Amino acid sequence: MRIIETDSRLVLRDVPRVLWAFGLVFVASGLFVLTIPLWSPEWHGFRLLERLAVLAIGAAHVGGGLFTTNQARATVTDFDRTDGRGTQRIRRLWTRWQGAHGAARTEFALADARAVEIVQSRDGDGDPMYRLRLWLKGSDSLWLQAQPAHGEAAARERAAHVRRFLRLDDPQPVDANAS
Repeated sequence: MRIIETDSRLVLRDVPRVLWAFGLVFVASGLFVLTIPLWSPEWHGFRLLERLAVLAIGAAHVGGGLFTTNQARATVTDFDRTDGRGTQRIRRLWTRWQGAHGAARTEFALADARAVEIVQSRDGDGDPMYRLRLWLKGSDSLWLQAQPAHGEAAARERAAHVRRFLRLDDPQPVDANAS
């Protein structure tokens, strides 16, 4: 997450460029594998199971890459003290920030901000991951990060930065896996 601050404005940019690039590499490699029947002279010598394996590998790469790029979302949250408003835009790789089929956009009054919390979850290996959530008046909330990230110290630092800008108190982290 990148934080950009001026006297009257704080912008939080969480754009998963690495995940998007990783997914696109898998899409490209899958498409390459799926072209093997078109250019490989050895293709005609492959047995049926070998041909099916090549096609399955290519399709799995394309599918996995598309899934990865589609699941990773970018968030840009803008807090503007000048007009007392906040906006958040969320988009996927395939959508634009603007336009009819672009990003989801949420607007709120800065006075409605109640708390910034650090929500802890676990990754597939059981290691802790952290996300920031902004609580608004009326129990509405916005995820300031679309994807959880490792590093409790960094999460605490970012949360403190947002709290200072919004002039909020400092709550304790919440464990999302707790029952």
